[in-house]
Amino acid sequence: MRLVCATLLAILCAPAPVKAASAVTLVLQFDDTYSVKSLNAMKREVNLIVGESGITVDWRLLGDVRSSESFESLVVVRFRGACIMQPVPYLMDERGYYAFTHISDGNVLPFSEVECDKVTSSIRPAMSKAQWRQRDSILGRALGRVLAHELYHMLTKTQHHADEGVTKSSLSAAQLIADKLSMTRADLEKLRK
Repeated sequence: MRLVCATLLAILCAPAPVKAASAVTLVLQFDDTYSVKSLNAMKREVNLIVGESGITVDWRLLGDVRSSESFESLVVVRFRGACIMQPVPYLMDERGYYAFTHISDGNVLPFSEVECDKVTSSIRPAMSKAQWRQRDSILGRALGRVLAHELYHMLTKTQHHADEGVTKSSLSAAQLIADKLSMTRADLEKLRK
């Protein structure tokens, strides 16, 4: 009887098997110019935020995708406007969204659009002189957070927003460029599923 109890206790106390990390192929389409440095910073930020859920991202540019390829989990993101921080500020209406994910008949689709001009015009006044010297990396961080937000919607197929973290319904310029911004544990758990 002791052996049975010890075996049962060992089974119950053993760590749960870890599921293999899920992978998603993220295809990026840029309508205008973009900074490679910003693109790399955006990738780092998305991998940092979404990676906590165990999901790995395979980054692809639309021009590099061959028609013969197939993907198990595919997300397409279109970047509108110039994804580059110009040294001279320009005027623009800052109202509106940074990005949106397409929805049809209440279903969240794996297609999103990021408004680079809105992001750059929003973060510009919030940047310090030190951050301005690293403007491409700061822009990439901001774009990464916007993209992680939209990826959450696409991968969980939900329109839900959290009360805090990167999946809030709106993010301030200061939150977009802060040293760290992550997802809530509940949102990370939804991504894991």
